[in-house]
Amino acid sequence: MQNALAISSNPGTLAPPLSDRARAYVHASKARNTLRAYNPAWRGFEQYCAARNVPALPASPATIVEYLTTLAERGQKVSTIQVKLAAITFAHRARNADHNPAQSETVRILMQGIRRKLGCAPIKKSPIARDELARMLATLGDSLQAKRDKAILLIGYAGAFRRSELAGLNVEDVRFTAKDALITLRRSKTDQEGEGTTKRIPMLANANLCPVRALRDWLDAAQIKSGALFRAIDRWGNARGGRLDDKSIALIIKRAATAAGLEARQFSGHSLRAGFATQAATDNAPEWEIAEVTGHKSPAVLRGYIRNAGLGQMRAIRRAFGE
Repeated sequence: MQNALAISSNPGTLAPPLSDRARAYVHASKARNTLRAYNPAWRGFEQYCAARNVPALPASPATIVEYLTTLAERGQKVSTIQVKLAAITFAHRARNADHNPAQSETVRILMQGIRRKLGCAPIKKSPIARDELARMLATLGDSLQAKRDKAILLIGYAGAFRRSELAGLNVEDVRFTAKDALITLRRSKTDQEGEGTTKRIPMLANANLCPVRALRDWLDAAQIKSGALFRAIDRWGNARGGRLDDKSIALIIKRAATAAGLEARQFSGHSLRAGFATQAATDNAPEWEIAEVTGHKSPAVLRGYIRNAGLGQMRAIRRAFGE
């Protein structure tokens, strides 16, 4: 959003442009993936305004209304339009405009109409059930890549991790004990302030489904001592220094689903997280125990008493694995 923060048109209604240091903190207020979506969205709005010789920052409510109407008439999805509106909102807030036109009543009513006319329930990817996970694991061999993929699938499922969280883990975030593995998640979608949380993954009796054994096996085979936990493997079968990104995690899940005879397009990087929650609930794990693993805030009071012990996490994970 640098271009949005650097524009100095109509200085009477905008705060002075931010310094590079201040801009870095403004950017840090949003997750990296959010800013990645905002940047092209804002550029599209700038181009729209430039073609009509109207200011983009500050924009008038009428300009935003016409822009969003144009997007709707072009057949763009409601979710896409909402992201573009959010980018416009962020750009104005970041420059401290006296009035944020993107939050005007006219824009709000228009978006309500767009959602009513164009909106539909999002198509959600399927959760991975326990038996489907077992089928996926059964297709893996004993190569280094297979060990890595097994660890990703099992740790991702056991900890209800998002794909971006798996990709961001370091060896230093993992501590093994005789009975479990403690994995520290230093930042997540629901923890943008970076307070951190620890997921306690128990050792399971079923060695084929045990995430702790799978993770140990991968680290020992790859001889990784520090840095990125999950890495790319080169053509010679060696773990390189490069960290897997979230898209690579999703592809690993889809590849394993295809090998297991499942419909890969039904699954995504979120299927491990959704699969754990769905399976644990199916097996009658209490909601608060599932919430300990997934990190959802409800029931907040109860979690405040039990989250440090991690016992609810252990029971929920065992239930999800059928133990």
